[in-house]
Amino acid sequence: MKRIYHLEDILDCIQGPYEIRGSKGTFHTAKNIDEASEGCISWMSESRSKNPAFVLKVGASVVVAHTAVLDHYRERPGQVVVATEQPRVSFAAILHKLFWERPAPGVHPTAIVHPEATIGLHVHIGAFAIIGKCCIGNDAVIHSHCVLHDRVCLGERVVIKNHTTIGSDGYGYVRLSDGRNIRFPHLGGVIIGDDVEIGANCCVDRGTLGDTVLGPGTKLDNLVHIAHNVRTGTNCMITAGTTVAGSTEFGNDCWIAPAACFRDGLHIASGVTVGLGAVVARSLEEPGIYLGNPARPKTPA
Repeated sequence: MKRIYHLEDILDCIQGPYEIRGSKGTFHTAKNIDEASEGCISWMSESRSKNPAFVLKVGASVVVAHTAVLDHYRERPGQVVVATEQPRVSFAAILHKLFWERPAPGVHPTAIVHPEATIGLHVHIGAFAIIGKCCIGNDAVIHSHCVLHDRVCLGERVVIKNHTTIGSDGYGYVRLSDGRNIRFPHLGGVIIGDDVEIGANCCVDRGTLGDTVLGPGTKLDNLVHIAHNVRTGTNCMITAGTTVAGSTEFGNDCWIAPAACFRDGLHIASGVTVGLGAVVARSLEEPGIYLGNPARPKTPA
């Protein structure tokens, strides 16, 4: 049986001041604005909220829109519009409250967990995951086929997606006088802060003598490689296909676009944005946008 939601169920999710237009509307599902029809809730970006022709054809019963919609919205029976300066953020809060289902706490019977691992409360460990001698904080979610090696420590509410490996040895070798390369032993660990999310098929290497650190709130997309001794500050966003070489350090609130590449030993200042496919060969000491190969500050158009 479908659960029916009302306007009153979402108003606490709206970010900042808001205005309501339209008659009473109810919904039972959430859909993209292009596909939404009666019984759906959806959201509209600022650009679409400014487009009278687009607004006219929206079929959702409840729409969270940008305040620009108020300039031309015409009320229709059975449709409600909630206008706010932050429609996407508000809609995300609604999805979390009403539709997102967290995996149930517990350890899947096919998972392998080291007897000396420390597991917090309400942790989910998925099928065929392998957990070494680790420390896992409360409310963590570790999806299927993940591998956490020894000396990995997760904070609270960490999410690790399928097939990701945390704490394997990094790519560290020394060359002997006879030309042979031997491994530099990796004795460090990985420290992952609260509210970090790591996508599918990522690799986060352990440190050599110190630790690799992902700061609180940092989010890694799928297919990201973080080498040994890398450190990020808080709330860094690193998107798909990015490679970060060893001992590079990021400040807070960095945004890294897909397929960026960082050489080893760099310092990346807080507030840096690195563009699509950029190759970062030097430290970036000032906040700003950097593009190209090698990455340079964006010049005014």
